[in-house]
Amino acid sequence: MPKKQTRAQGLARQIQAVTGLPYTLCLKLCEPYEDSSAGLARELRAVGLTEAADHLLAVEAVATEASTWFEAGGEFEQRYYYTDNDRVQEVSRACSDAAEAVLGRAGFERLSWDTNAEVYHAAFLALSKAGTMPDGRALARAALDVFADDPEWCSDVVRFPGDPFTYETAAELTGPDTATAVAARKAARAMARAAAVRFSGDEEWMGAAGIMVEAIWHAGVAAGLPPLLGRVSEVNRAHRVSACHWVT
Repeated sequence: MPKKQTRAQGLARQIQAVTGLPYTLCLKLCEPYEDSSAGLARELRAVGLTEAADHLLAVEAVATEASTWFEAGGEFEQRYYYTDNDRVQEVSRACSDAAEAVLGRAGFERLSWDTNAEVYHAAFLALSKAGTMPDGRALARAALDVFADDPEWCSDVVRFPGDPFTYETAAELTGPDTATAVAARKAARAMARAAAVRFSGDEEWMGAAGIMVEAIWHAGVAAGLPPLLGRVSEVNRAHRVSACHWVT
């Protein structure tokens, strides 16, 4: 009796049927890997935020499957762009349609802001929880790891609505006076301020980006790390804006 296919094997067969690419290549595209969201989900579960962890993993599964379809279309284009451009266009459309169908079934309009907004919601919950604990460094570190090294990108994501969610609970946060807890609460409150900035123009976009640098700074402190460690884009922005203005 044939063994049941894994999720990766099933997706690889679907991609092969659409693209005609070798199955071994399709399977390689579908190989599971653990990213920062998986680590965040694990830490959320460890502190009892099981529903948030499950939701985050479900969102990541959708995002990964959609990304794999887009990647498959790109792989086909790379191989056949100069020899069969008509077929490339056809396969690219089919892969894009498949990716959008995956997103649509989960209630997302597009990959990127839609799905990443959910990841940032989870990071906010993690920082909020860390702010109630004497030592929430592991939780804060997991939240920190999901932030992109691009404050303008963070600005877009944190302001995107995603599923119904509110950052307003940040105003009510209380907890112990340890350095980790205080910094975690500051990070969560900064995320809430950034999320409240309107989508209207470059000034607001850059303003929210500056606030997200503040959030990432405090998240690093909460995680027990030097502020903005390894984050070139955030450091550059911090140099352009006086620290006394935004790190409070």
